[in-house]
Amino acid sequence: MKKYILFFLILSCGSEKSRLADSYYQNKNYNKAIEYYTESLKLKPNDTQSLYRRGRSFEEIKQFQNAIKDYNKVLELDKENINAILSLAINSLREKKYVDAELYAKKVIKINPDLHDAYYLLGRSQQYQGMFSDAVRSYQTSISLNSDFSESYYYLGLVYLKLKNDKNACKNFSISASLNNNEAKKIQKRYCY
Repeated sequence: MKKYILFFLILSCGSEKSRLADSYYQNKNYNKAIEYYTESLKLKPNDTQSLYRRGRSFEEIKQFQNAIKDYNKVLELDKENINAILSLAINSLREKKYVDAELYAKKVIKINPDLHDAYYLLGRSQQYQGMFSDAVRSYQTSISLNSDFSESYYYLGLVYLKLKNDKNACKNFSISASLNNNEAKKIQKRYCY
C-alpha cells in the first residue's frame, strides 16, 4: 500500500511541475518553463508532452540544438508525433537543410494528409530547392486545407514572382495582405501597383 501511495505522490508532483511549466511557457517565461519541465522529466522521463514543450521553450530562447535533442527524444518514444516532426522540419528550414525539411514534411503528410502546415513546410523546402512547380502544388494544397493561412499565399506569390507570373503573384500577395500579412503588403506595393 505504501508503494502505491509513494507512486501516486511522485506522479502528482510531476504533474504539478508540468502544469507550472505550462503556465510559465504561456507567459513567455521560457527559462522558468525549461526549469520546471526538466524537474517534471526527472520524475517522468518518458513524458513526450513535457519533452516537446521543453523543446519548444528551448527554441523560443534560440537554444536550437537543445530543442532538436528534445524533439528527437520525443520521436524515439513516439515515432509518429506530428508536433515533433513539424518542429524538426521548421528547424531544418532554419538551418538550410531543405532536403531534410522536405522529408520531415512528407513524413507528416503520410501520417495525416489533412494538415495544412505540413504542405506549407513542404512547399517552403521545395521552393528553396528550386522545385517551383512542386512548391506551387504544395502551397495550393495548404491553401485548400486552410484558406486563412496568409503565409501560404505569400510564399506562393513569391514562387509565381520567380516564375515571372506577375498576375498570379499579385493575386496571392493581395489575399495574403488581406489576411494581415505585413510582408505581403510591402511586396504588393513594390510589384503590384
